[in-house]
Amino acid sequence: MIFSRIIFNAVLIGLVTGSLMTAMQIFSLNPIIFAAESYEIVEHGSRMHNQHGNDDHGKAWAPEDGVERTAYTLLANISAGIGFAAVLLALMSQFLPLKCRRFGWVQGSLWGLAGFTAIHLAPGIGLPPEIPGIETAPIHNRQIWWVFTVISVSIGLGILAFTVIRVKVIGLVFLAMPYIIGVPGTGGAAFTHPDPAAASALVRLQEQFIVTSGVTNLVYWLITGIICCYVFNRWLRQTGSSVDCASS
Repeated sequence: MIFSRIIFNAVLIGLVTGSLMTAMQIFSLNPIIFAAESYEIVEHGSRMHNQHGNDDHGKAWAPEDGVERTAYTLLANISAGIGFAAVLLALMSQFLPLKCRRFGWVQGSLWGLAGFTAIHLAPGIGLPPEIPGIETAPIHNRQIWWVFTVISVSIGLGILAFTVIRVKVIGLVFLAMPYIIGVPGTGGAAFTHPDPAAASALVRLQEQFIVTSGVTNLVYWLITGIICCYVFNRWLRQTGSSVDCASS
């Protein structure tokens, strides 16, 4: 019963937050990505022309720009939103009823902020969001470090939030562990475009992309946390729990 209720509500939340994230990306992040891709096409003009010509033997598949690309982005965001909402609701079901029955937007914002920290901020400190054309470490190394960071930081935040004071120092160790181990990097310049002006423009686009992506994800996670908290409140009221406290 509890599992089915989590999944049902997570799907509804994911549809809302995934659509919202897609809309924010279209207006805030996509223009930066398209601008960076224009430099990439200029740099590899002949190769890109061959890929889009009649001979596309060996060409890696990618969604076409426009409706198809937006549709795949929407599908990915909704799928991620369902997963994130399911995790938040499952964690709330384990921890929140131990203290209170009803929670307000402040608690929801804190849960959203925790998700933002674990999924975007902490990994982004070592591996910032990237625009097309940037030189990066091998994807396998980046994926391993990203997953390790998300798990380590999530455990650290959980220890800080739900344990006694004498144990919280262990949470700080988990928060710092990914950066102590080290971040995979290339050791070279971020952009190797032969035109210095283009390389400078790409650096500015990368900086803009990092900030815009951070703001977009922060808004997304705060909204996700608040919606999950609202759904959780309704769920607990239906269970008739006798525990209560003042909501924010």
